[in-house]
Amino acid sequence: MLDKYIKNEKLKSLAEWVIAAGMAYLAYLLLSHFVYATAEVSGPSMNPTLHHGERVIINKLVYVLGEPEKGDVIAFPYPANPLDKHVKRIIGAPGDLIEVNEHKLYINGELLEDEFSYEPLVTVGDTQYPITVGSDEYFVMGDNRNNSKDSRSSSVGLIQRENIIGKIWIRFFPFGAMGFIK
Repeated sequence: MLDKYIKNEKLKSLAEWVIAAGMAYLAYLLLSHFVYATAEVSGPSMNPTLHHGERVIINKLVYVLGEPEKGDVIAFPYPANPLDKHVKRIIGAPGDLIEVNEHKLYINGELLEDEFSYEPLVTVGDTQYPITVGSDEYFVMGDNRNNSKDSRSSSVGLIQRENIIGKIWIRFFPFGAMGFIK
């Protein structure tokens, strides 16, 4: 195709390379806008699942095809700085009743006993309980429950469905800890 416009072989080769690089960049932009994003974990709030400085891939398509579920680790814009991606785990889904009683978390009257948190709940936040999660909202917490700013804090609150960027899918850095996130 370039033969009719460019006669010089070196110039033609350069033009082909520039076109290929441009197409690759366009593909990257489309994929990163609609299919995936990346984030860096900031702070210890997701220990032991994720650690400060780790980098993750966010699957944006998963919630186009289905709804977020309890237990999913998600990313959303941090309310105080929307350019920062906050990473937390969904604990309460639409319609759930969240209560804290004697430093224990109850979902719909049942004690939450999950495999992700490794210490008893001490920090209950400044939120007034009980909380009923709205039809398009999610209650999120860090796995390091006593060192996490999450839905228990009025500065974060319940997360609107439209603000969920996607599901944390893969840890890709550090390379030695690479793998899928559950």
